[in-house]
Amino acid sequence: MGKVDVQLVKDKVDIIGLMSRYLSLTESGEGYKGRCPFHQDKTPSLVVSPQKGLWHCFGCGEGGDIFAFLMKIERISFSEALARLAQEAGITLFTPTGERAKLLEANQAAECFFTANLLSPAGQEARKYLLNRDYQQESWQRFAIGYALPGWDSLKSKLTSHYTLKTLVALGLIVQTKDGHTYDRFRHRLIFPIHDVDGKTIGFAGRALAENDAEPKYINTPKTALFDKGQHLYGLTWARKGLTKNEPLILVEGHTDVISLHIRGIPTAVGSMGTALTQSQADLIARFTDTVIIAYDQDAAGSAASLRGMQILRNRGLGVRIASLPPGKDPDTLITSSGREQFQAIIDRALPFHLFYVHAISARFDLSTVEGKEKALEEVRPFYRGINSLPLREEITSSLANLLHIPRDALRADLERGSRRRPVKVEEKKEREWGPQEILIALLLQGEVTWKKIHDRAIELEPQQEEISHCLIGPKNFSSCYHQLIEACITVGETDRRLDLTALLLKLDEESSRIASHLALTAVKFDDVDKALTDALVGLIHLPTIEGRLMALKETIAAKEKRGEKTGLVSLQREYHSLSKQRTRYQSRKCM
Repeated sequence: MGKVDVQLVKDKVDIIGLMSRYLSLTESGEGYKGRCPFHQDKTPSLVVSPQKGLWHCFGCGEGGDIFAFLMKIERISFSEALARLAQEAGITLFTPTGERAKLLEANQAAECFFTANLLSPAGQEARKYLLNRDYQQESWQRFAIGYALPGWDSLKSKLTSHYTLKTLVALGLIVQTKDGHTYDRFRHRLIFPIHDVDGKTIGFAGRALAENDAEPKYINTPKTALFDKGQHLYGLTWARKGLTKNEPLILVEGHTDVISLHIRGIPTAVGSMGTALTQSQADLIARFTDTVIIAYDQDAAGSAASLRGMQILRNRGLGVRIASLPPGKDPDTLITSSGREQFQAIIDRALPFHLFYVHAISARFDLSTVEGKEKALEEVRPFYRGINSLPLREEITSSLANLLHIPRDALRADLERGSRRRPVKVEEKKEREWGPQEILIALLLQGEVTWKKIHDRAIELEPQQEEISHCLIGPKNFSSCYHQLIEACITVGETDRRLDLTALLLKLDEESSRIASHLALTAVKFDDVDKALTDALVGLIHLPTIEGRLMALKETIAAKEKRGEKTGLVSLQREYHSLSKQRTRYQSRKCM
């Protein structure tokens, strides 16, 4: 089942006809709108574009193509969704006998290659890294940790004697550029094999051995016939052995979190491989346990991920508690520095999800003021609407009443009244800010520009840049979710043609697909596309330099003012003001 199969099915299946089986859609401009079936939508927040073959809910953030919709509404896998829609369309999928077995065999061969590298003389730096983290050789073998050599074709040279280059590219082990050039995806990295629930190797994660702004900390296998990050949980093949319906599963973020917990006696830990828990992962968890304890980092991103994850898990019918980790600590560093007993004590004190939510509200708003209480209630109302359990509603009402110093009956009346209020229509939502990364990707996804136009314009701005991808793609330019999306855009984008959205979505995990549908379907008002493209590229290329200079100027100005020096101070302040205006110009623009 490849790109041709998927495109044939998408061409045959009417997205409006499919979605109309599950919800009522009405025409709106060039597309359709309806009430989203994935949250308690009081007004049409879901938008469908037949031309693009995409849908997106601007209320809850879900989105994607026909396959993403059927997977979510029916809670089935991508393969099942493809097979079902192909059958409806009268299409016979090309599934050669033994294809999956051959792919699994090639992945297993790659795993053996990586593990052998770790024990070779070339793996000395990687072994030292592991030993410094107190990972002994027994754990290397237990979790099949490996090492990718620094060469550009080490794995390719090893495996192409037994497997075709096409197979290795299909597995994401080898990257093939548009001009046919190929190279190893994983180079000079620790390798963590990712297994399905039955223990078969379906993908890999590669961790950088040194902190380097030019390279992402982690590189994952892209979406393949075997692997979709949002469909699996790292470590479940080991954790399932100790899980029962009454035993809580410990949900963490990363690979090293899982390994550190397992080797120190917490055998029911699994990793979501990023903080964005998906519905598919929640369905997988529900097969093995009724209770989940979320132990994400409690920085801003981790807290937000915990809140979103707990709503997904609660809506799946699972009991959820949240462990409050100390500031600046993740499960790996905490259990390594403090030991199993202290970590277990934190797990034992994990808060029920509604109490964690109330605690998060108290931390985010100044509840000593009327304005703070009003803002808190604005955020609580949609959360309250999403809870179907009457006992839970009562628990939250009671906790909030004590927190806000509002009579319980009055608060309940407000929340219940809020649940019946007609929300603001999607068209009336306030404009919000988009940064250069969102603008660039939106221009590409909406067909306003081609990759060739982006490439040529960037070369005009940076003529000394030989390879434009080095200028545009990197942690300093894009956040991790956009990094995967823009990489996929480059991989599938033919330089002088509009982006193939079908091929793009095949390479994205569930979270990135939601982002793609949002950026593709949001109505952005560009008076001048060329200017918007130029501004976005200038922002991406130059913002890191501007930010660095502003930080240096701020420190210099502060030092001069502290010493009472006036020489050159006005000049520095003018430069700071000028750069601040440049930063504001390139950081964001209004969009609907």
